[in-house]
Amino acid sequence: MKIILMADVVDSSKRKGKALMGDFSKLVAEINDERAHHVLSPLTITLGDEFQGVVKNPQVAVEMVLDLEKKVMSLKTPFMLRYVIHEGEIQTRLNRVRAHEMLGPGLTEARSKLLEMKTSKARFFVSLENKGASEKLNILFSVLQGISDQWTSAQRKVATAFFERGDYRAVAEYLKKDPTTIWRRKKSLMIEEYYNVQKLIRLTVPAK
Repeated sequence: MKIILMADVVDSSKRKGKALMGDFSKLVAEINDERAHHVLSPLTITLGDEFQGVVKNPQVAVEMVLDLEKKVMSLKTPFMLRYVIHEGEIQTRLNRVRAHEMLGPGLTEARSKLLEMKTSKARFFVSLENKGASEKLNILFSVLQGISDQWTSAQRKVATAFFERGDYRAVAEYLKKDPTTIWRRKKSLMIEEYYNVQKLIRLTVPAK
C-alpha cells in the first residue's frame, strides 16, 4: 500500500490559464525540491490543473498539504487547491522520475474521490488504512478550511505575514500598520486557532 497525494485547482476554468499554470507549476517544483528525500514518485502535473505523486508516509503527505496551503496564500493572485491523501495499491513499478505510467486501484480511487469533491465545497479528504485517524483528520481539515476559506485576498496577505514572521509586532512593521491594529487582526482572523488546528492535525496523523 502506498500513500498517494493528488490535488487540483478549484474553479480553474474561471482563472487566466497562463498565469495560473505558471504559479501552479512553480508551486509543484518548489514542493518537490523541498521534499525530495521524502517522495517515492514526485508530484507531477497530469491534466494541466491537477497533480499526483506518491510519498513515503502519511506525515509527509500532510506536511506537503500544509506547506502548499501557505505557498498558495502568498501568491499575488492566490487560488485554492483541493486535496486527496489516499492509501492504496499501485500495481505497477513506481516511476521515480515522474508520476506517470503507473496503474493500480489506489490511483483510480484517489482520482475518483477528487472528481467527486468537485460537486462539494470540501477541499481536503484523507483515506488511510487507519479509519479512525482518517475520520479525525477529515474533521480537523474541515475546521482548517472553515477558517482559511473565509479570508479575503487582503486578509490572506496578513495571514501570510503571520506565517512568515510570527510575532504581531514584526508583522505590523512589515505591513507598515499600527501594532494594535495587527494584534486585533490576529484575533479576528483566528490565526492562533489556525495554528492550533495544524498542531492537532500533526498529532493525529498516524506514524508509519
